[in-house]
Amino acid sequence: MIKNLHVKKCSVYILKNAQVWSPDRSPILTDLLIKDGRLLQMKQNITEAGTVIDLQGKALIPSGVDAQVHLRVPGQSHKETAETGLLAALKGGYSAILTMPNTNPTIDSVEVLRQGQREVLPYEEKFGVKVLWSAAITKNLNSNQSTDLESLVNAGASAFTNDGLGVQDDESMSMAFSRLQKLTVPLLQHAEFLGHGGSMAPGPIQQKLNAKPYPDEPEWKMVERDLKILRNFPKARYHVLHVSSARTIDLVRAAKLEGLQVTAEVSPHHLFFNTETIDAENLSFKMNPPIRSKLDQEALWQAVTEGTIDFVATDHAPHEIAKKSGSVEDAAFGTLGLETTLRVLLDRWMSGELSPQRLVEVFSKRPAEFLSLPKAFGDFKIGYEFHGVLVDTHAPARPFLMKEISSLSKNSCFTGANLPGKIKGAFHGEQIFEFV
Repeated sequence: MIKNLHVKKCSVYILKNAQVWSPDRSPILTDLLIKDGRLLQMKQNITEAGTVIDLQGKALIPSGVDAQVHLRVPGQSHKETAETGLLAALKGGYSAILTMPNTNPTIDSVEVLRQGQREVLPYEEKFGVKVLWSAAITKNLNSNQSTDLESLVNAGASAFTNDGLGVQDDESMSMAFSRLQKLTVPLLQHAEFLGHGGSMAPGPIQQKLNAKPYPDEPEWKMVERDLKILRNFPKARYHVLHVSSARTIDLVRAAKLEGLQVTAEVSPHHLFFNTETIDAENLSFKMNPPIRSKLDQEALWQAVTEGTIDFVATDHAPHEIAKKSGSVEDAAFGTLGLETTLRVLLDRWMSGELSPQRLVEVFSKRPAEFLSLPKAFGDFKIGYEFHGVLVDTHAPARPFLMKEISSLSKNSCFTGANLPGKIKGAFHGEQIFEFV
């Protein structure tokens, strides 16, 4: 039994008085009938027999899809396990996640991919959260030797990335675009030319800690390079992970107007914080790319609102205490994100700057489309498996506490941050989860 989690299974249940959020319309108050795990009706005053659950006007949001998670499977169970990672995803409101390949061993072969798939399968079923897999573009992430992209796709890889390092040389990037455009799966770029040696973006906290500055040039310069190569491969899909810079936003916006197959994401910590609001005492604020200026933060929010940013992805990166201790230079990059992202978006909704429709788009619909998930993911569809998250949007903002974290590691930069709303439960097919 897991603390603060109640689970039951119902073949037929009716959700009464749900305030349903959708990417296509304003929230509506309605009932929903779920039978054998599928949504059969969504209308007022459903009278069919079954287990009745009165949601009392609470928000019912299509479960999220997170397109960047470091699940640490296989081989890094001292940071996160399949069980703790998928529990965190469940409690954060997600129905599917894409896990990154910078594991130990690296997910750069069919054998390692299948090892990871076997490890997570029992917990996918236990928590109702689907795991999709990305694989490395080059062997061990840091070589010029290509992985067997075709065999990895056949084994279940949904995307390819050298996340954490990025593809440094032009030849490897051209090779990847050439082969992946035939496979129709996206290339996910961690945009960073190595060699800058920085730890934090220039700002007051960086100066206070005497940390080496990490400018935005390594990010936007790599995106600029990639777009030049992409023009030679018009059918290739290029995705920019965790955009942090206004300059990068300008490049992505221009590339989309040009008609290139470009998508981009932003992480919640880059939306919620800037260099003036981070905590110098919390090394969970060291992440890659770093949190940048208020001007960059405002540009990121504008890009979310207008659609230049396609969706929000957590870049959930658990680390054990030893890796987040000592000096800022020695600490590992990375912060948690699965259990706080929806509430970060709710904070923007409560201020009137993010519509309910756009919130569902960036949290659920667009990442589901990006990963070519079935229609059951990203929105409520009659006749398809049901995935929803129950949220009390009227719960007042309160500090996020470390004891609330389900992940094995506790390195959240949101610890102590005032976040509105309360995630009350989730529905995945016949499974009903209540968070207490």
